[in-house]
Amino acid sequence: MSFTYFFYDLETSGLSPKSDRIMQFAGQRTDSNLNLINQPYNISLKLSSDTLPSVKAILLTGISPLQEGLTEFEFLKIFNQEINTPNTIFVGFNNIRFDDEFMRYLNYRNYYDPYKWHWDQNNSRWDILDLVRMTRALRPQGINWPLGELDNPINKLEALTKANNLKHYSAHDALSDVLATIEVAKLIQQKQPKLFNYLKELRLKKNVLDFLKNNKTFLYTSSHYQTKYLNTALVALMNISHSDASSALVYDLRYDPEDFLKLSSEQLADMWHYDPDQKRYLTPFKTIKLNRSPALAPISTLNDESEKRLSIDKSEHLKNYSKLLATKDDLLPKIVGAKEILDSEQNKKTKTNLSNENLYDGFDSPSDQYKKVLLTRSPLVQQTFSNHNLNELYPLFLAYNFKNHLTPDQKIIWKKYLEKKLFMKPDGISRYDKFLSEIKEYEKDHRSSQLIKDLKKYASIILNEYEMN
Repeated sequence: MSFTYFFYDLETSGLSPKSDRIMQFAGQRTDSNLNLINQPYNISLKLSSDTLPSVKAILLTGISPLQEGLTEFEFLKIFNQEINTPNTIFVGFNNIRFDDEFMRYLNYRNYYDPYKWHWDQNNSRWDILDLVRMTRALRPQGINWPLGELDNPINKLEALTKANNLKHYSAHDALSDVLATIEVAKLIQQKQPKLFNYLKELRLKKNVLDFLKNNKTFLYTSSHYQTKYLNTALVALMNISHSDASSALVYDLRYDPEDFLKLSSEQLADMWHYDPDQKRYLTPFKTIKLNRSPALAPISTLNDESEKRLSIDKSEHLKNYSKLLATKDDLLPKIVGAKEILDSEQNKKTKTNLSNENLYDGFDSPSDQYKKVLLTRSPLVQQTFSNHNLNELYPLFLAYNFKNHLTPDQKIIWKKYLEKKLFMKPDGISRYDKFLSEIKEYEKDHRSSQLIKDLKKYASIILNEYEMN
């Protein structure tokens, strides 16, 4: 079946897909050989007045918070009618962990299905960053690999394009980054076509599951693993979760499992984090998300050069595997218990009382799904949902996209929402006050910057809107 790639990139007001917003969307469709199809998309979006951008992000992208652009709903009409077409592979550079999350929240806030765009109509998603990492780790021949100031391996897009003399007109401009990502993908497709096609097929969850059924030890490339090992570890599959069908637990065989056997679930949970001093995670456990196109490879892909490059002593690793098998019945329940503790803590941290941030608060009923479709077709006709979040979201949705249609009661709801999100002081200082302080701090080094002036004006506009409602 023929397919096309849709490469895309976002510039955003900050790093949080919950509370920040997309300011620039750029994308380019290609055929399976990465030849460009039609003209690119380069769309500006206007910030909604519940968004306080990161000053650092604004200075980095150069996009003014005062820019004119489409509303979110106007943009999603284009996205869902023109871009979200059958047999599309959505792809970018770190898109699965960043851009895709922004797109999910964007769809959710505007009553579109947050997930359907990357699985319906035979669509899927892939990520060039993990392709880059695994190519560097296992099949680096024919490509120049950049190093940082301390000769540490780096895989940043602008560093890759510079090292390989690829076109990249302006880093941190979404369209420029899209075209540069296509150039990097072309380079790997030309130099290492077998690996390119192999990982492209592994983007599908069913293929990942087939791989795990046939490989109990394998290579796994992920940002979780240290850069000195080129983000790659020889791991063992411990289990595929029954409670979460989209995850599997693996063990990094660099480490002796007997060192962790005496620890409790609580102790393992305390250790299960990244240590900035040691520059590594303190436990060898890692959860693979099966629907995030993980970069996995059979142990047979290791050769003498890659073993040396990755500092893998296969015989020592396999000794640890034997120990793992011998201790698994005792160790696995503790690891699962530690993961449950961490998941519970994470759920408490991410739980929010703002309806537009509750994307992961369960799935919609069939009835609510149908009503959402009706609402996207007739956005000014309010629907009544069984999910209270979707009902509470409607006045915010109107304020984002159809502010002139807010009723007096809805204006009151919008003002209370702005107060809760921007002006309340649960920790003694509001988000708005933090925003003003951040502007003042950056103003010291950017006093003449037009962007700083725009940020100050933007802050005044938000305050005036709040006070006038």
